[in-house]
Amino acid sequence: MATPHGSPLVSVVIPMYQAEKWILETLESVASQTYPLVETVVVDDGSLDHGPDLVAEFVERAERPIRLVRGPNRGVALARNLGVEESNGELLALLDADDLWHPSKLDMQVQRLVETGAPMCTCSYEFFADQTDRKIGLVRIKDGSLALRGWLALESNGLALASTAVIRRQVFEDLHRFNPQFTVSADLDFALRIGELGDFDVVPETLVRYRVHPGQIHRQISAFAGDMSRLYDRVFSNGEDPKFERRCRANLATHLGLSELLRGRIALGLRQLGRSILLDPRRIVILPIRALARRTGRRLRAWFAAGASW
Repeated sequence: MATPHGSPLVSVVIPMYQAEKWILETLESVASQTYPLVETVVVDDGSLDHGPDLVAEFVERAERPIRLVRGPNRGVALARNLGVEESNGELLALLDADDLWHPSKLDMQVQRLVETGAPMCTCSYEFFADQTDRKIGLVRIKDGSLALRGWLALESNGLALASTAVIRRQVFEDLHRFNPQFTVSADLDFALRIGELGDFDVVPETLVRYRVHPGQIHRQISAFAGDMSRLYDRVFSNGEDPKFERRCRANLATHLGLSELLRGRIALGLRQLGRSILLDPRRIVILPIRALARRTGRRLRAWFAAGASW
């Protein structure tokens, strides 16, 4: 919905599971937004900690509209969908319960969407260590389409859509929401479907702080493997780009193989690496080199930006 002043209402949707350590800081970063027309919906996805109680206390003292919606544990995709159903904004802003926003994030992204009419806007982001608050990586996003293709091929850092994206509600509805078939890769699947509608906008400034800690879902290798295989089956079902499909699947097999070797599962690791060699033998060398270069680049950018603060 648009407000009487003509500016769009932004609904911030935060799925939450076992996030008592971080949720208040995350909510404070939303409350600090300079964009004035914001409502927040926190969806508790069956947490067993004190996160829901902390949110309920925050609701009592909040100056802007915020609601807590409780439900059983059904996964992040369905939690996000529920949050959207419970919201009213013309624009939807996604935020994970452990990440943080720059105060001007929504202001800058809403202005860009109003100017261009694009379906979605993302931004650059930084990684920071949970225990020390130290910047450990900085990801610059300049071209959304290139970043999306690299994300699909496991050759780039991705868009961190779950905390960077501001999306038009109508687009969200037209794309039939997040697909609960996916867990780790639900945001990549959604971004690919938006990409099919045309180019989306990027604000190049670093407006999101992405918290790094051991409990993150993307570290679950078995879920990641299943998600990406199903995603590739859908994306490449028309058979139009077999060369890129082999590259993507070989990269996935290389990633899984190296991950299994690092966990001491030698037989599983060698099996995946053998599959990668059969698909595209170059990937077993190129992907690790790309990953090393990407990590080095993230850390160097973070080091040079170490003096900057919000």
